[in-house]
Amino acid sequence: MTDTFTHRLTAGQAVTLAAASAPRRVVVTQGRLWVTVSGDAADHWLSPGGGFTLVPGQEAVLEGWPEAQFQVLAPARVRARRKPRQNGGWGVARGVPA
Repeated sequence: MTDTFTHRLTAGQAVTLAAASAPRRVVVTQGRLWVTVSGDAADHWLSPGGGFTLVPGQEAVLEGWPEAQFQVLAPARVRARRKPRQNGGWGVARGVPA
């Protein structure tokens, strides 16, 4: 997974990660993070190096306990495949007459 952003929560701060169409992974880099996820009766406590994967459509509320730094990772975008060239994928070399 790539596309990282880092967040820091100080004591008493919370952030809501809105539902998304792709999975995301929350990974703690410092402190302790309290995670409440929609559709999950249990709360999750994460320490540095710990993570939690949100499936598409899940929303989460994150709070530092008392502070935390974390990253939200999303899957790398898949590059669309180009149409194959009619000549089997070979291009014309520059400077060479066709």
